[in-house]
Amino acid sequence: MKKKMKSLLGILLAGMLCLTACGGGTTAFTDEAVLKIDDQEIMKSEYMVYLYTTTKSFISAAGEDVWTMDFDGQTADELVEERTISTIQSVIAAKEYAAANGIALTEEEKAAAKAAAEQFIGGVSEEDLAKMGVTVETLQPMMEDSYLYTLVHQSIAEECEVDAADMDAYYQANKEQMKKDYTSLKLQTILLDDKEKAEEAAKRAKAGEDFVKLFDEYDVDPSAENGGEMTVPQNYLQASFGLTDELEAGDVAGPLKIGEGYFILKALEKTVPTEAEVKELAESNYRTEQQTSYTEARFTELTKGQSVEKVEGVWEALEKFH
Repeated sequence: MKKKMKSLLGILLAGMLCLTACGGGTTAFTDEAVLKIDDQEIMKSEYMVYLYTTTKSFISAAGEDVWTMDFDGQTADELVEERTISTIQSVIAAKEYAAANGIALTEEEKAAAKAAAEQFIGGVSEEDLAKMGVTVETLQPMMEDSYLYTLVHQSIAEECEVDAADMDAYYQANKEQMKKDYTSLKLQTILLDDKEKAEEAAKRAKAGEDFVKLFDEYDVDPSAENGGEMTVPQNYLQASFGLTDELEAGDVAGPLKIGEGYFILKALEKTVPTEAEVKELAESNYRTEQQTSYTEARFTELTKGQSVEKVEGVWEALEKFH
């Protein structure tokens, strides 16, 4: 019988976060101002929501060991606090920009924000919700702010003009690497939760045993479809599984430890993008890089005049999410 694996996935995207719920107790919560940005009070509930999502984003990017790392003289907690405050500043600036430029959410976008709030509340542990002190009703305006921020970000990005000659130079300099990165691999996979069994299964797979039969014998993921088959870009495979060598059709790799599990991979097919596809990808990447740089600079301008004041006696008592 297949055993369920514990999920350790944390995703932060435009204020929407969906995590596996876990049990926990509740504590009394008093909502009070913890920050003042210009003349606007930031309540504890709002700050804690942003702190939570920033914390989970850090863990998703660097793992649970992030709290022992040094970031150019800053601890992870100090950097998370800085990023949380910066995010709130940007949201405030976006709301002001939206008001000045006639940008507003549609009813459909407001409904999506409400759905995101419901998803968030339903996916967070009771213990962490108690630290945030939010309900669907109190969280919805924050989700709407996140949606509005996205609209403002897109609007500002459209101001950025991309030089065609520079974009072509980017393509010429990066086309060979991008061709490799975006080569896609159709894979068969086996996921195990035991190192010894993973090594045994990998040895048998590399010896040429039928991979589908090995999947049926060893795989522990009840949600796996098509016998563990998937198609992924080669750069994703390198980033997620730490592979340095390129796989060719027929190659078997593993066991590869990812989180709590061990993966064995077999390459079935390899698809190399055409020159036209690589050019399109390069232009899209370059445009995104330029627009991101431009919008970051614009938000720095929009927030640089803001004053930030921590409320003494309250700020020091704020809890963390790790």
